[in-house]
Amino acid sequence: MKHLQSLLFSLGLLTIFASCSGIRNMQVQVMRPARITVPQEIKSIGILNRSIPTNMSAIEGTLTGETPRQDKKLSEECLQGLVETLNTSSRFTVMKCEEQFDASDEKSLDFGALLPWETVDSLCQKYKVDGLLVLEFFDTDYLIANPISTAREVVGAVLSGGSGGQVEVRGTAKATAGYRVYAPKTRSILYEDRFKHSRFWVQRSVNPVEAVAKLIKRNEALMAVSKETGYEFAMNIVPLYFWEHRDMYKGKKGDLERGERQALAKDWQGAIETWERVYNQSGKSKERAKAAFNVALGYEVRGDLNQAQTWVQRAYVEGGKKAVLNYSNILDQRIREQGRLNEQKGNN
Repeated sequence: MKHLQSLLFSLGLLTIFASCSGIRNMQVQVMRPARITVPQEIKSIGILNRSIPTNMSAIEGTLTGETPRQDKKLSEECLQGLVETLNTSSRFTVMKCEEQFDASDEKSLDFGALLPWETVDSLCQKYKVDGLLVLEFFDTDYLIANPISTAREVVGAVLSGGSGGQVEVRGTAKATAGYRVYAPKTRSILYEDRFKHSRFWVQRSVNPVEAVAKLIKRNEALMAVSKETGYEFAMNIVPLYFWEHRDMYKGKKGDLERGERQALAKDWQGAIETWERVYNQSGKSKERAKAAFNVALGYEVRGDLNQAQTWVQRAYVEGGKKAVLNYSNILDQRIREQGRLNEQKGNN
């Protein structure tokens, strides 16, 4: 995901700077655009569950441990994570539809026929929303890694009275969700794709029975991964704030130090003015480079990315540090994202 790549990139910058003296680690809130752009005319959205399987045989349910009732509960948990996350953003007004529909694919493993537009119209009118985000199918799975070797290890530990050292049992809970976004006004599907999420589980214990008992709480694992799947997908359709690492040069004395204190007090405009004074009045390239870098940070925090890029370029000219170029790349990425972010926020 782009958000993760950006965070890793920022962490790389943090590592480079950490080796230097006189650097203060900072965290700033950065709004990142959603991976999926929903048109601005969709300002309110209904959330509908249409993923209940209609044709799961008794034999299949026995072998997999899944039942339609459990599937319904897990899909609702997925939508709960989705709704909770969407409600943290001002992008949509969100309404959870009380209605539930059987999946168009009988086993709820893939996309089937579209929801009839008459039904879409009716639901949108009932809940006074501009569109529907529909969970079309939902499937979960839970696997123990290397079950044969794990079983041998556990049996051996049990036979030895549980004194054979620590036993480690690993498993993975997976979920796959299929989403569609219906726009009744244009009779169009704005989005259709499957979304996957998994969570790794590990239990260690000198008591092998305890380790296995903790891990085989299958329902707990599937409930957790189901809710996380809704949460993770929601993060792809609304712009959200993320905490990212940045760095700021400390000041040992004078205005460079004063600007640092102003920034820590969240007086970023005052800090910018102080650091700009250092840049304009200092005769030392090293000090001018530090001041320019801090000015760039100040403008980024205040949302003026173009000014931030101008000042980080000045910092590189004065100091020639590779880490400054890395920060410039971060700003370049944010500037490229700005158009999409403005579109998603309706600022065009």
